[in-house]
Amino acid sequence: MHVDRHELPRRANRRRAALGMLSLAALMLHGAFLSELDWTWPQRETPHAQAVLVRTIEPVADEQPVSITDTPAPAAQPPIAPAVPTAAVRRVVAAKAPRAEPPVLLAVAPKPRVEPAPAAASPAPSQPAGEDVIPRYRTQMPATATLRYQVSRGMLHGSGELQWRPQGDQYELKLESKLGGMTLLTQVSSGGFDADGIAPVRFTDWRVRRSTVAANFQRDAGKVSFSGSTQELPLEPGVQDRVSWMVQLAAIVSAHPNLRTPGAKVVMHVVGANADASVWAFKCVGNETVETEMGAIDAVKYVREPRAPNDTTAQAWLDSKHHFLPARATLRSGPNDEGFELRLQGVIGNP
Repeated sequence: MHVDRHELPRRANRRRAALGMLSLAALMLHGAFLSELDWTWPQRETPHAQAVLVRTIEPVADEQPVSITDTPAPAAQPPIAPAVPTAAVRRVVAAKAPRAEPPVLLAVAPKPRVEPAPAAASPAPSQPAGEDVIPRYRTQMPATATLRYQVSRGMLHGSGELQWRPQGDQYELKLESKLGGMTLLTQVSSGGFDADGIAPVRFTDWRVRRSTVAANFQRDAGKVSFSGSTQELPLEPGVQDRVSWMVQLAAIVSAHPNLRTPGAKVVMHVVGANADASVWAFKCVGNETVETEMGAIDAVKYVREPRAPNDTTAQAWLDSKHHFLPARATLRSGPNDEGFELRLQGVIGNP
């Protein structure tokens, strides 16, 4: 058979065209297959995967509100199927791909209701746990007076002055200590009076080589704040600062003769300017004689024992002839502190 030499190239071209059309059709089927599946690559979040929520119902009784916790289960991974015609792909996906199910409620048998144990009663504000009970005292305030003291700290001796200035419903109290003409300590308490006696509003404490710190008794807000700390304390009834306690103790003892007997106690809250606060319980020891430049003074001695290793130990000998203001006082912070002592030298005024 005679074949035109130009026919062979034409047949080859037609075969190549037919193969190209078949390849294109295969690619189109493969693309259709890919469009039917939702792929999830390793460590890659699937944007279309639907999580099955497993909800656990907490057992309750007596028609109480149901507490439900939603816990998302891991998303199901769709299988990878071989390339097949489009219709078959739809059947495979419908048969094997997980369907999104509604949240499953796991029924739990209700447990018998258990009544909670009654909470322990909280101590009243005036009765801190483990502390002495703090009564509400009557007070008799001394009149205006200035008391001058010899101040001693170890082998050092200087002078001190306690100025008490009540005026109407306000007061100011200042304690100053000097050594060789140089002021070492200045404490100032100011405020008013209430049903519990002295009611401080502001207390400042300055010491040599230190900056002034203050405690602010915010009576309207019912709290005590501090200039050098963000800490705040509740404002307790009858609370005193680190200098007003001396006059408050005198006012309480003056109004209560029964508290001048051995074993009797006077208890109060005392707050310092460094956000320190504690309950001070003064126990009456009895009568003791104090030797002063004014002569021998028959005084009633009170002792405040420490409650912690670095707590303040205080002793006060109250002079009955001067409205029970201190004829002598000692304070020491911790067992290794020399502390300091006040011993009366003279009184200006007639408290």
